[in-house]
Amino acid sequence: MLGLDVRMLTPVEREEAEKIRAFLELNGLVFEEVPDASVVVEDQDGRIVGTGSLKGNVLKMFAIDPAWQEAGLSGTIATRLVEHAREKGMTHLFVFTRPDSAFRFKSMGFSELARYGDEASVLEMGHPGIDQFRQYLAELKAHAAESGVAGAVVVNCNPFTLGHQYLIEEASKRSDHLYIIVVEADLSSFPFRHRFQLVKRGTSHLPNVTVLRSGDYAVSPATFPSYFMKGASAEKVASVQAHLDVTMFANLFVPELGIKRRFVGTEPYCPVTGSYNSAMKDILPSKGVEVVEIERLRLKDGTVVSASTVRDCLKKDDWECVRRLVPEVTWEYLRSEEAKPVLENLKRHAGRH
Repeated sequence: MLGLDVRMLTPVEREEAEKIRAFLELNGLVFEEVPDASVVVEDQDGRIVGTGSLKGNVLKMFAIDPAWQEAGLSGTIATRLVEHAREKGMTHLFVFTRPDSAFRFKSMGFSELARYGDEASVLEMGHPGIDQFRQYLAELKAHAAESGVAGAVVVNCNPFTLGHQYLIEEASKRSDHLYIIVVEADLSSFPFRHRFQLVKRGTSHLPNVTVLRSGDYAVSPATFPSYFMKGASAEKVASVQAHLDVTMFANLFVPELGIKRRFVGTEPYCPVTGSYNSAMKDILPSKGVEVVEIERLRLKDGTVVSASTVRDCLKKDDWECVRRLVPEVTWEYLRSEEAKPVLENLKRHAGRH
């Protein structure tokens, strides 16, 4: 190919990673964590003139030397990465990029799902995709109330706490039907299948509630790449990610489920969650969705009930603390054999989630 050498790197060794890092930085981009696979295109002198990487099912860290912009390298790199992903059994892929670069991926068969101004765009390719997920949402809506106000709560529940239960109960009172969307990305301490079942069991007393999965259509801070936002503060990155996620919610869940209210807990401490609340207020009213903030549940001693506090207590084996913060369904689960490996893993790994 034009005297160029195209190489697939898997795994990406340290020396190669450093070369990719230097090339990205030269092109005003940021090297994030070491990817699962990378493609590098090198000239006859062994200099990188193009690269792209894959982490999980997200294509990221694309860069082309300005002198080679018209050589179609982006397509070559993306094709190699897609082929590699399919060999690994991944048939549904995403790419996050600047909106002014989205056209390149559209020409390769990606479809744009959402964009936020000139900051970020998310696109997908493969099966099962958004059309299949819309069908799933349509089937759920067919079994819900036909009239009245439909509300929504989006939760991670890592794990399900009295605070989550309180928020959902309050939202249920203010909705004719309430959809509880559980974030499906398995990037939390507690696996999705456990979190999903806890939410279902913990809200089974509410007759007007439907619990559903988010699919791949909730943009997680853990998967959102910011390689194209060099120099941006953590707060800026969180804000862009939140606005992109809320835009996706507005484009998909709002029309498919007829949502008119989205309920959120107040957030006095966490800047990331605070960014989400701000993003909702920026975007959803113009889509006909009222944003309703509900005061976070506090215990009598003033303690704010949060999943992060529960995880901290679990790491310390402070079961008295845990008991005060979780409902019966979560307590039973945490004391079960099923939860043992999850709790052991939680104690071994430091981190926010």
